[in-house]
Amino acid sequence: MALQHFSADMRHIPQWSLGLCTVLAVWGVMTLGINITGIAQQASPPAEKKTAPNTAVQPLELERKKFPQGELFILKVPAQSGYKVVPAVSKTLATLKSPVWQSIMQPSVGGKRPVFMINGGFFDPSNSLTTSFIFQGGLLVADPRINPNLVSNEKLIPYLPKIFNRPELRLYLCQKNNGSFQTQYDITPRNASIPKDCLLQSSLGAGPTLLAQVQDLAEGFVDYNAAGKRTRDPIGVCALNARSAVGITAKGDILLLMGAQNASNPNSSGFTLSDIANLLKARGAVKAMALDGGSSSSLWYQGQTIFGKYAANKAPVIRPVKSVLMVIPNT
Repeated sequence: MALQHFSADMRHIPQWSLGLCTVLAVWGVMTLGINITGIAQQASPPAEKKTAPNTAVQPLELERKKFPQGELFILKVPAQSGYKVVPAVSKTLATLKSPVWQSIMQPSVGGKRPVFMINGGFFDPSNSLTTSFIFQGGLLVADPRINPNLVSNEKLIPYLPKIFNRPELRLYLCQKNNGSFQTQYDITPRNASIPKDCLLQSSLGAGPTLLAQVQDLAEGFVDYNAAGKRTRDPIGVCALNARSAVGITAKGDILLLMGAQNASNPNSSGFTLSDIANLLKARGAVKAMALDGGSSSSLWYQGQTIFGKYAANKAPVIRPVKSVLMVIPNT
């Protein structure tokens, strides 16, 4: 593995409020002098290259690019790379640099060691219970419906149907016409049916959906009153922040992305959800969803843990997480 620098029903919301995120995102990009949709074409200095263990058909590359508003880390896992992307969940919260993840992950994936990890779904830090669904090895290993802080919260009860149908990254094993079996990914609402001739191997929920368009309203991440004022926004969809996301290209490649803040100015750096959606689209993604972000944004690669959010004293915010997406050998 080489390291390189590399719809909801909106009829009741006034048009000015619908465009607020877009306006803010464009203003922020113009202020910082960045064209997000052109990120893939911008030049960057050459980077040190490192080779991962020879466990795949072809090497993977982690791209790292610096911009005035933050730093981007992107790992592409080609459909025929010899790797697959699967979730893992822990009973206790742990940072990605913790040895807890290494010991937990191996039994769940047949003893295979991950070559890359990124933070996964949502969770409640007060009781260490999930607020996202996670399916693994034929079992539902994380179920938000048994989290009392979620289901008993009067403010959240009206949103539970949307929360329980948020998007998830699914990994299928599908039988083809010639009788062979092939791994296949999808990003789809949890209530969506499993395709014919496919077996669900694993899934991890998060959100909101980013492509083909951001579904923050339909999935209960934001809400508005009758006057069009935003009354709910727990993840700050328009705010600059550290972000994590996953996308799927038309060829079936997986894109794992983390956008980090600048340590020098954390209060005015980072990425909006629209920024991340545009970046993934520019890289060829046709489907995408956000993962847990903010202080949860983190990745692990070749023994190094990188955190996405910074405190006022310029130190990284090191937050333990409940779940991760990991890249492991497929053989």
